[in-house]
Amino acid sequence: MLHITNQLGMLEHMSPCDYAIVRTALGHGAGFDSPGFRRVHKVSPLLGLAFDRLLVRRGLTVLDIYERGYELDPAYQLAEQLVTWDERTILWRFQHLKTVERIIGGNVIGTQGTPVEVLGKRIDVRFFAALWDVRDEITRRSALGTDGHGR
Repeated sequence: MLHITNQLGMLEHMSPCDYAIVRTALGHGAGFDSPGFRRVHKVSPLLGLAFDRLLVRRGLTVLDIYERGYELDPAYQLAEQLVTWDERTILWRFQHLKTVERIIGGNVIGTQGTPVEVLGKRIDVRFFAALWDVRDEITRRSALGTDGHGR
C-alpha cells in the first residue's frame, strides 16, 4: 500500500491541462476503481474475520492481546499489522484526495460522477475498528488505574 501511495506523487508532475486529456481517456475510472484498491476492499473484511476467529480459538479479546503485552505473541503482531494496513489505506485515501484536488480541483465532479469533496468524507474508513477502539479503552483504564476501576 505504501508503494502505491508513493506512486500518486508521479501525478504531481503533470499539469492540470495535460491531465484533462488523460481524464477523458479514463471515462468513469478512478483510483477507487483500480483493481488494487478493489482488492483491498475485498480482502480486508476477510482478514478481519480470520483475526476474529483466531481470537475465538485462543479464547482472547482484543483487549487481552494488548494487556498481556506479549509483543512476541503472533496475535499481537498480527493485530499491529492489521492496524498498519488500515493506516496505510487511510493514508492512500488522503493522498488520493490531495492529488485529485491538485490536478482537477476540490469543487468539481470527479471521474465517478461524485463531487471531489465527498472523497474527504471517505478518508477515515477503518476495516479493523476494534483494534483502534482498544487504544481508547487502554487509555481510559490507565487514567482510572491499573484495573480499569480506579483501584
